[in-house]
Amino acid sequence: MDNFIYSNPVKLLFGKGQLDQLAQEILPFGNRVLLIYGRNHIKTTGIYDRVIKLLKEAKIDWIELEGVESNPKVDLVRKGIRICKDEKIDFILAVGGGSCSDTAKAISMGAMVDYDIWEAYEDFHNVLHGNKGDFTHIPAKALPIGVVMTKAATGSEFDYTTVLSNRETSEKLMIINKVMYPKFSIDDPELMGTLPPEQVAYGVADIMTHIFEQYFTSTPHILSLDRTKEGFLKTVMEAGVRAWKNPQDDQAQGDLLYVAAWACSDFSMTGTLGGWDSHMIEHEITAISDVNHGLGMAIVYIGWMKFMVHEIPAKFAHYAEQVWGINRKGRSDLEVGMEGIERTAEFWKSLGIPLNLKKVVDPSIISQVAKQTVRFGPIGVVKPLHENDVRQILESVI
Repeated sequence: MDNFIYSNPVKLLFGKGQLDQLAQEILPFGNRVLLIYGRNHIKTTGIYDRVIKLLKEAKIDWIELEGVESNPKVDLVRKGIRICKDEKIDFILAVGGGSCSDTAKAISMGAMVDYDIWEAYEDFHNVLHGNKGDFTHIPAKALPIGVVMTKAATGSEFDYTTVLSNRETSEKLMIINKVMYPKFSIDDPELMGTLPPEQVAYGVADIMTHIFEQYFTSTPHILSLDRTKEGFLKTVMEAGVRAWKNPQDDQAQGDLLYVAAWACSDFSMTGTLGGWDSHMIEHEITAISDVNHGLGMAIVYIGWMKFMVHEIPAKFAHYAEQVWGINRKGRSDLEVGMEGIERTAEFWKSLGIPLNLKKVVDPSIISQVAKQTVRFGPIGVVKPLHENDVRQILESVI
């Protein structure tokens, strides 16, 4: 296990009825709030009315920024930044899924700098890949934010990562920066009951792939970490089936919310180095096609697993045995690992997730995706992936 230092300053309010604590969590930071949300979901479900009632009762002023889309866009972020600066906003509140959270984080940084926020995303990737140059657009502070999560998937309410898409350049980039840790997040399973089954399924795949990205690694001696992640995976699969069949199952939704928060936090990344290869590949697919992130991750990850099993077969065999209970029966690591991959694919298919790339996007984009994925340099930790490797991964799931 690698050395690490762990700290997470996010105050997590978890459980049924925790939304009622919203106003008292905001007030220490001010009473001029930018309220960020998507389109129709929180209004048709009554969540919007509950939030507005709480703000009014606490005499908190707010300005609304509506229209966050799946795979959030830099154009809306720029609009939010202008509002924050012009209206002297004290606090940003995101109510929705991971896209709302990512949007709030981007705005929180952009409101504190005098350059275009997209430059920060570009500079972060240049620094991440060790490129040389004057990459100075890395925000050093941010407006405080809070998150009310309405979908168990990204875990963005509990981490310091934001992902943003740029329609003009057909790019999707991320920033990892501790200045944008939320001050608090509310994970209330009662808010999940109106999700359609396909959104529950895509959320399950999203959570699982977050765990996978930090599980399939070449770091040695991480038994304690593996056991935790294996337990998380089993919990997500069990709770995911229940929530998929009945989105109003608060206990199942609570389990999904809990694991989603930890799956993408530093806690899950301590002691080992994850490559996040599949996320970088999928980001380029959604930058071009706007496919749901969880759906895209399920497809890409099956291709990545089949490609990478030859590099770390023992790890995949361990996964097959511990998560799926597969009996080795004298077979090699590679054979057992391949069965674990197939069982994973079968599980996602059982939730109605199509694992064929051409069913969701035009496969002609593969070359463009492969080229854009490595434009800052090779990706990956277990094995450096170059343009041709990315192409092979995607072609294997057509």
